[in-house]
Amino acid sequence: METSSQRSHPNSPTSGSLKIILWTLLFLAAAEFIVRGPVRFLSDSTNWNDLSQNYTASRLWLKGQSPSDPGNFVALWQKDGSGSHLQLTDVRTHLAPPIGGLVVLAPIAAFPWKVAKILWLAVLLISFAATVWVLLLVTGFRSNELRTLAFIIGCLALAPFHTGLASGNATVLVIGLCAVAIFAATRQHDVAAGILFGVACSLKPQIGAFLVLYYLVRRRWQLFATAVASTVGLALVAALYLWLRGASWIQDYLHNARGFATANHIDDFTSANPGRFTLINLQVPFFAITGHSSSANLLAFAVGALLVCTWIYWIVRGRAKSPELLALAAISIIALLPVYHRFYDAGLLALPLCWCFTQIIGRPKMTVTVALLLMTPFLIPGTAFLQQLAVHGKIPEAIKNSQLWNCVVMPHETWALLFLSLVLLYEIMRRERGQSQPVMEVTTR
Repeated sequence: METSSQRSHPNSPTSGSLKIILWTLLFLAAAEFIVRGPVRFLSDSTNWNDLSQNYTASRLWLKGQSPSDPGNFVALWQKDGSGSHLQLTDVRTHLAPPIGGLVVLAPIAAFPWKVAKILWLAVLLISFAATVWVLLLVTGFRSNELRTLAFIIGCLALAPFHTGLASGNATVLVIGLCAVAIFAATRQHDVAAGILFGVACSLKPQIGAFLVLYYLVRRRWQLFATAVASTVGLALVAALYLWLRGASWIQDYLHNARGFATANHIDDFTSANPGRFTLINLQVPFFAITGHSSSANLLAFAVGALLVCTWIYWIVRGRAKSPELLALAAISIIALLPVYHRFYDAGLLALPLCWCFTQIIGRPKMTVTVALLLMTPFLIPGTAFLQQLAVHGKIPEAIKNSQLWNCVVMPHETWALLFLSLVLLYEIMRRERGQSQPVMEVTTR
């Protein structure tokens, strides 16, 4: 008969039924991952996805043309993008991406569109696999542990990864780069970690910069300086190349950047955008509550700043005692709240999910249980599903126009992220106060 100590140890024999359940879930999660991710990406008949914009902009950069000129964009996309039609007035042609990202994507943009699309999918799949693998290495999980299998299942089941792959979004690559950088940092390879973070920040600064903040707070000066230098260096390379080619791009870039903030109905968090609930930042529910975009922005920035300051306070106070994985998990979720983010950016949930499995030996703490429950809404694209029901008239108008629908039901994913950040901050605070003992944590060296 199995003893209580055997049941709590990750390497102890477990019932055959539990193994069967986990392997069944792994098969189902992998099937869902493939169908909702790569298959949707390859079968999209519109020939337009999130790669399309970045690919065309980077290809323009390679040709020495302004990547922010809508005329250049439309002409090149219609030529190289299988003849897809775009209008000059389409906001998608008015780009102001982080300019260093054009350099990062140049190896993909150097290929014809049909080849680049396949290569990009391979890059994203490798990035996802790297995320899972290096997080397992960071935690020290062994291959024969059931929680290793459970963590893999959880990552495969996270709907943000499915959406990111289906749309060809660079977030999957950025999360992979950040995960590998975290692993490098735990091995004291600060230069390598800084370069990886720099590449990540060049693609998605709203993700990478918050994670780099952890190492600044920890006074990992070499890592932080390398990350900043890499980000700036890539931007300078992009700008210098355009200057050498005689391309005039700054005016277009600034014009598009202003338009992104003021006249971008696709990414608008107000009622002017019917698809606003696919955004997961706090501006969406705060606008539903206040009805004013300025108030929503102010509240989102205030809550975000308060969360960041609270996190910094406890990390600094904890010094070397604060678990690294927990601290990184907390700031990764906080990063999603005050600034623009879409559903696929919630792939960062892999970090708190990994931390939860470090604590799952024996009887899990209440905070771990609550954290896992708060992540369950991201196993399905609930908001996108509800939004489609509303668009097709399956939701009564009285419900669609109610405060409960707009303030709670539709932005439920954002509220889950906010509460998850509070749970993780509470756990950091509790550990600092000595109310819990660390269990198999990765700590800053």
